[in-house]
Amino acid sequence: MKYLNLFILVFVLLLQTAIGQSIPKVHAIGAMKDMGNTYQTKVWLDTLPIKPNMYGMGPYDRMKGEITVFDGKPFYASAFIEGKAVVGQSWDIRSPFFVYSNIEEWEEFEIEGPLNSIEVIQNKVAKIATEKGYNLKDPFAFRIAGEFDQMTLHIVTPRNSDVVGYKPDVKSQNFNLNNDIGQLLGFYSERHQGVFTGSKNFVHVHYLRDDLTFMGHLDKIQTNDRSFKLYLPKKKKIINTIIRVNDTDFSKGRLGNIQNIDLEDLAKFHGHFCDGLVVGHLALQQALLELYPDGVIDRTNTRIVSKPSPCLTDAAIYITGGRFQFNTFYVSSTMQELFTVQRIDTKRTVTVSMKAGLKPYEIDELGTLAIKGDLPSCELDRLKGLEDDFTEKLLTTDPKNNFTVTEITNFKWNPILKTDYLKTDILNKNKAKCE
Repeated sequence: MKYLNLFILVFVLLLQTAIGQSIPKVHAIGAMKDMGNTYQTKVWLDTLPIKPNMYGMGPYDRMKGEITVFDGKPFYASAFIEGKAVVGQSWDIRSPFFVYSNIEEWEEFEIEGPLNSIEVIQNKVAKIATEKGYNLKDPFAFRIAGEFDQMTLHIVTPRNSDVVGYKPDVKSQNFNLNNDIGQLLGFYSERHQGVFTGSKNFVHVHYLRDDLTFMGHLDKIQTNDRSFKLYLPKKKKIINTIIRVNDTDFSKGRLGNIQNIDLEDLAKFHGHFCDGLVVGHLALQQALLELYPDGVIDRTNTRIVSKPSPCLTDAAIYITGGRFQFNTFYVSSTMQELFTVQRIDTKRTVTVSMKAGLKPYEIDELGTLAIKGDLPSCELDRLKGLEDDFTEKLLTTDPKNNFTVTEITNFKWNPILKTDYLKTDILNKNKAKCE
């Protein structure tokens, strides 16, 4: 199995098999191992794509406490006075590293006690997730709800004298809770040790009391052998992205070489996997099925006009076989639609557009800044996160609801040769990493 990108892990196997299921992606900004001695913040939570279904965690500010975002509600806890925790709620907070996932629906399972260590929780969650068809190579969030007999939790405190709340030789405040009712929120990953999990385990777990008066990082736990409710992100069905094409069987051959092409094939041709490539692939899938209702696309009988985006033009060329030198492909910057596609033998022509409001406006807003070179490195990472979320939406919703195919008459094929379009996907190739 080859993975195209760390944040696209949930899709790769599914794309190879055409139809499958995915879980909501886990996003990580900053890393435990990179905090150093100054604990500089890497993310302002109010800059994240805030959604009512976000779950996340990280340190609060420069180790002033803990952050837990639960069902779109951002909680932060500090403990500057021994034995006293103060919990607030705001998006106007920051963190040196942060992990989050946007989860609309959860599947409920039972997890059997006793839960007597972090390792036990890790192993039991992994076992149930595996039994239910989750891939442990893909990071995921989980929740455990119930009454917990004994827990030891901590809230970190500042380690630098220039940070409010600093006390020499005090790095955290510990709290012992008994028979407490609430929920554990955790993130499981076998790939993020030193990023958002410790070096010796695969989970990072916080606790939020049901009455919202306490929140902290879980260190120790003891329970009896009763059952608890375990929640795992509900898997979404991946749509069928295969396009069947018909080509000649050799360089001077006959038509009849039918084969499948898919997003993974297109990504290898294009160079990377991205939302624009998915838009182009799915839009063309809908347009071509309109021209070839039997589901087999004759690439020797098709020509196409594309907007000049690198993603869209590569999708157009690869999927339809169109080439400028053979008068079957050209680019137009004046067209409003994504593509205009024509079946040569019948001259039947369709355009395909993405429905208004489908793509988050922030993607284009940040993309414009990136093209100008005005987007900082960390904001570039945020743009990628937004595009990944949009990709997930496209791959888990019916493309008929996302794209509009319109038949047009009296279309005039008018090839335009222009070679100075801006290749926007390479402009930031030497940008420094987010620090």
